[in-house]
Amino acid sequence: MPELLILVIVIVGLAVLNVPIYVAILSGTVYLQLFVNDISLVGTFNTIIESISKSSLLCIPFFILVGNFMQSSTLGKRLIDLFSAILKNVRGGLSIAALISNAFFGAISGSSPAAVATFSPILYNPLEKKYGWKLSLGLLTSSGALSIIIPPSITLIVYAAATNQSVAELFMAGFLPGIVIVILVCGYLVIKSPPVDKSEKGTNGKSEIGEALKKSLPVLVLPIIILGGIYGGIFTPTESAAVAAIYAAIISLILKDIKLKDIPKIIGGSTKTIGQLMIIISSSIAFAQAATIAQLPAAVSTLFEGMGKIEFLLLLNIVLLIVGCFFETSSAVLLLSPLILPTALGLGIDPVHLGLIFTVNLSIGMFTPPFGLNIFVAQGVLGKTMGEISRSVVPFIVIYIVAVLIITYIPGISLLLPDLLL
Repeated sequence: MPELLILVIVIVGLAVLNVPIYVAILSGTVYLQLFVNDISLVGTFNTIIESISKSSLLCIPFFILVGNFMQSSTLGKRLIDLFSAILKNVRGGLSIAALISNAFFGAISGSSPAAVATFSPILYNPLEKKYGWKLSLGLLTSSGALSIIIPPSITLIVYAAATNQSVAELFMAGFLPGIVIVILVCGYLVIKSPPVDKSEKGTNGKSEIGEALKKSLPVLVLPIIILGGIYGGIFTPTESAAVAAIYAAIISLILKDIKLKDIPKIIGGSTKTIGQLMIIISSSIAFAQAATIAQLPAAVSTLFEGMGKIEFLLLLNIVLLIVGCFFETSSAVLLLSPLILPTALGLGIDPVHLGLIFTVNLSIGMFTPPFGLNIFVAQGVLGKTMGEISRSVVPFIVIYIVAVLIITYIPGISLLLPDLLL
């Protein structure tokens, strides 16, 4: 138990001092190996190198590349135009179109910051004119978090690698939780939006929707390639991601959204993101190995002694919500899931359901002050202050917490599709 306390102080202390998260994690790993396990660091360095060669992680670079091609092209705008045309005469139609576009983007790239960067410059001004700055800013900053939940989620891929679960099964489990959140947020948007002005109502004819559908077909194909390929048995997750990346590049060139000379820049930007993520993943896997040798999962289990499933899940949600405010989602999953999984299994909690509990909780951290990554992206793209963004996201944090409780205590939402279809 003292070892666990010291470890928490080392990692959290360094994180609070704004030390890079992988350095904080590696520092905790070194402490465990040298002072608790009494093991040479040679094996730790081997683990760091070998960990990123896991086959389940190979699809992550390609999904990041897909997101960057989406961000550099008009594919995101084509989604918005389609859903705006369909929802033109619906109360809160434009805001709902923004939300659904983010959800659809999540089914393509799995990157929350990329969604914020793609849609905020396009949508903020028209949303602000209709619904005010607060709702518009909060919606755009928070909606990108759907990309973490709706497959192909990078966080779910990382959870699969950390807990030896099926990526395909976790992807399938992410659909309904994502839909629950979309429904709850849609309800809020309808309530907060003014009635449709009759003078502004359009014909919303078939021709307008048909034209928007025609223009959006290139991007609508992407989820079919990614998810249809996986569940149709045509591709592995890695193969589907690679094919989607090639398709996104070719279609962006055909549509003249980018030029050949732009591709190295896009790949270079993706490589930087991939490098940052992979060093966090490799450090966290080395930490998980050291923690297992030090028998920290057993120590964590003692903290939950005497708790039933309901109390355990409630406490877990609280811990994850707090951790999500300070740690990047992948590192949080890799740090905590190996420690929590044995206790969860002992209480009869399905590991796939546990993965969605982790993912939905940590998605809230993406737009929660002070370190939510989406907040920093929105600041950069829209030029808003931290105070403005922090105030705007509060209602959406509440909505997501309600969704967390629903998803936590109704496991069938996560497990229905995997049980039926896999």
